[in-house]
Amino acid sequence: MKDKRVLFVADASSIHIAKWVDYFVDQGYNVNLATFAKDNITQCKNVYFLSGFKSSVKGGNYHYLLGVKPLATLIKKIKPNVINAHYSYSYGLVAYLASRLSKLDANLSVVCHGSDVLVPPFPSITNRVNRFLLNRINKVFVVSDQIKDRVEGFGVDPSDIFVGQYGVDNCSNFTIKDIDIISNRAYVPNSRIDFLLGNLRKLDLIGRKVVFVVPHMSEDQFLKVKEQNPSIIFYKALDYKEMQDLIARSKFYISATQSDGTSLSLLEAMNSGCIPLVSNIVSNRSWVLDGINGYLFNNDIEFQGKLKNLLSQTGNLSEFRSLNHQLIAAKGSYSVQMNKIERFLMS
Repeated sequence: MKDKRVLFVADASSIHIAKWVDYFVDQGYNVNLATFAKDNITQCKNVYFLSGFKSSVKGGNYHYLLGVKPLATLIKKIKPNVINAHYSYSYGLVAYLASRLSKLDANLSVVCHGSDVLVPPFPSITNRVNRFLLNRINKVFVVSDQIKDRVEGFGVDPSDIFVGQYGVDNCSNFTIKDIDIISNRAYVPNSRIDFLLGNLRKLDLIGRKVVFVVPHMSEDQFLKVKEQNPSIIFYKALDYKEMQDLIARSKFYISATQSDGTSLSLLEAMNSGCIPLVSNIVSNRSWVLDGINGYLFNNDIEFQGKLKNLLSQTGNLSEFRSLNHQLIAAKGSYSVQMNKIERFLMS
């Protein structure tokens, strides 16, 4: 076992967190995980639940502040060499306050995943919190250049910032493509799911299999969209493996996010031979060249026109898939990216 003790402060029910935590468990570190979630899907055995309150992905988790004192007590107990928190003004702020209260000299870092700095709620408040926090910790991890620019705008030294998503497992075999179109972004305003559904209703998709996975949609809204879109297959929630199977079976991946980090869903789609048609935002342009390995759109007309074009193509789609697989292998491999993260975190 490696001699450093690592404490993650993060959502133990998130696949994003599991990817981080499981890597360090596999590398033999003494890994601990403090969380406000009620479930743990990571491989970590040393898990500490900080609260009995239910957390919401939509924000408003003010009860997190009640976890500062028990987290400080935990830090004193396990004496971590490294503390790594995910999402700046929530888990990150709690980890910072707890580390100060504990008076332990540990290397503290925060991972900014996107929404916490690009489109935070109550920006007049959360931006001040982000500026305060990110200038008082040792390292900042960001998953895209757009987030890096925002973090630098808070005054953070570029040498203290790591840029890169943790990547996806390499996949060389593409399964049978029996799903034409898939969308799997959460039902939150930033995802613009209603934009996608409205535009799909204007297209002739008879005989096409279209799948939407819409986590965080209320039951009433779920029943409503199913009624409005009878030709589309909807899922409210799937486990990670089921989601990966659906993506691998799909020909085209669509997303209309207004802002984003490096989208894990996008990388997984590209890796599985699912060609992307995504909004023309900075983070997507880092991975998709319009007409080369996928398509970008700015508005309704472009979305509809480019989707029609994709659905009618039969020739160069194999070239798109080959380019995307090469791109993921070159700059989006999980093992390679996590090794870089490990070196930066432990330096």
